[in-house]
Amino acid sequence: MKRFLFIALLLIISLTFVFKNNNSTTEAHEFGVGAEAIILIDAETGKVLYEENSTASLPIASMSKMMTQYLVLNAIQNGSLYWDSDYSPSEYVREMTSESVVVRLGMANNRTYTVKELFTAMTVSSANDAAIALAEMVSGSEEAFVTLMNEQAKAFKLKKTTFYNASGLDGDYVGKSKDETNLSSAKDVSMIAQKLIANHPEVLDFTYITNFTTTDGTQLWSTNSMLPGMPMAVQGIDGLKTGYTEMAGPCFASTGVFDGRRIISVVMDVEASGNDKTNPKFQLTEELIAQFVLNQ
Repeated sequence: MKRFLFIALLLIISLTFVFKNNNSTTEAHEFGVGAEAIILIDAETGKVLYEENSTASLPIASMSKMMTQYLVLNAIQNGSLYWDSDYSPSEYVREMTSESVVVRLGMANNRTYTVKELFTAMTVSSANDAAIALAEMVSGSEEAFVTLMNEQAKAFKLKKTTFYNASGLDGDYVGKSKDETNLSSAKDVSMIAQKLIANHPEVLDFTYITNFTTTDGTQLWSTNSMLPGMPMAVQGIDGLKTGYTEMAGPCFASTGVFDGRRIISVVMDVEASGNDKTNPKFQLTEELIAQFVLNQ
């Protein structure tokens, strides 16, 4: 009888261990809206505060631009590019972003644009033509830049990340196949955000901007509604990058400082609330911060 009870106890302990190691770091929680993948980390330590399906490889839309930001800031840091360097729009940039539904700066053929204006437009309003232009300035072509993006992903030891373009647009939208769409996991995206902020903290000077006026006189607003003064503002939030495509759904990589601790969250393919595909990703992010950061 004692032998039977001992074996039974060992079995229970073993099953409990297997269960814990085949689930996310924390138990699944109910939120106001769902998402395909979620992760919340401490930016300094990398400690996971909450995750769901965080290693699944999924389309990441304009969260891709964080890697573009990283490489542009690398180029500025090493002196191969300057904030006041000028860019003349290439035919490729104009063709790739000619559709009216594509978010873009809208470049004129007869003028030049500085790296700073392009970087601001890409960061604040998620301008796709600005992202491609910056890729061309760094590497000569977007294709060469994508090679650099994937090399950097490998250097970061990202296991679920593959880039096909600098902007994050779905492959079939830029003349490629659907299979040639940027992919990553929530965990990998959080690592890109972590590296970006740690190695180039100046990026926060741009992600914190709510609106700016281009040299053409056009006012562009941030896609991040959680910044101070924006409709869904949360105190402490100062970045980072939204995303949306048909394949990716609504996505958002956020960062902010709460009680002296910088937090990064990533939510991917967030459920719409009726016809609203914009606000639920911010609502979910706020819930994550409230439950796992502010209430701890």
